[in-house]
Amino acid sequence: MDPSELQKQFFDQLSSPCHGEEVFDEVPDTVYFIKDQAGRYISVNDTLVRRCRLSSKHELIGKTALEVFPSPFGREFTRQDLALLAGGAEIREQLELHLYPGGKSGWCLTWKKALRGSDGGIVGLSGISRDLSSSPDSSDELHQLSTVLDHIRDHLSEPLSIEDIASDTGLSVFQIGQRIKRLFGISPYQYIIRCRIDSARHLLANSERPLSEIALACGFSDQSAFTRQFKRSVGIPPGSYRGQLGDAGKG
Repeated sequence: MDPSELQKQFFDQLSSPCHGEEVFDEVPDTVYFIKDQAGRYISVNDTLVRRCRLSSKHELIGKTALEVFPSPFGREFTRQDLALLAGGAEIREQLELHLYPGGKSGWCLTWKKALRGSDGGIVGLSGISRDLSSSPDSSDELHQLSTVLDHIRDHLSEPLSIEDIASDTGLSVFQIGQRIKRLFGISPYQYIIRCRIDSARHLLANSERPLSEIALACGFSDQSAFTRQFKRSVGIPPGSYRGQLGDAGKG
């Protein structure tokens, strides 16, 4: 049986749509949500309800982050949403500050991904934010690391060295390496490569820019270096990756 037909048969027999929130209701350290094209909450878990100091999910449905979170949290979450809904890159393991019950703040890793309709257009987004347990000392470290990661994402098109990043952010090379390894399990160099490849994947899927332009936009010295690293990381060359995305859209 065709996999898509098998999925359709299964979901058609459910008494109500399966959004996944029932599972995430059981995970108290993770916020889960689905938003529509206007950035309004459509589906949420109990953790998010508690973070917003509300008593039921219905109080959140139809509202935006700007309406339920105080600044600067609501403003930043809304900025992220609008960028993603406009076709921007998905968010993957982004270190950011979140609001907790009682007005306290804490650090999370956030993922956000666009949701597409049958015509391929963006109709909304889904996301999760997972808490990072931290002591007062490690909270300061995470704030410093957030500055480093923001610097990397904001300068992907430029040559990046850990020494230069250390100089620009006030941390030592050792501190940067130690903190990225502790949080992500990879070296700073591997983290930079992953960010470059993620950015390239987004451009391949959402633009018709030639490979040579994408290579430079994502910080590779030329198309050849881009192709080698992309194939090493993803398993196929960037041209083939784009071709497979096109074939999938026709199916």
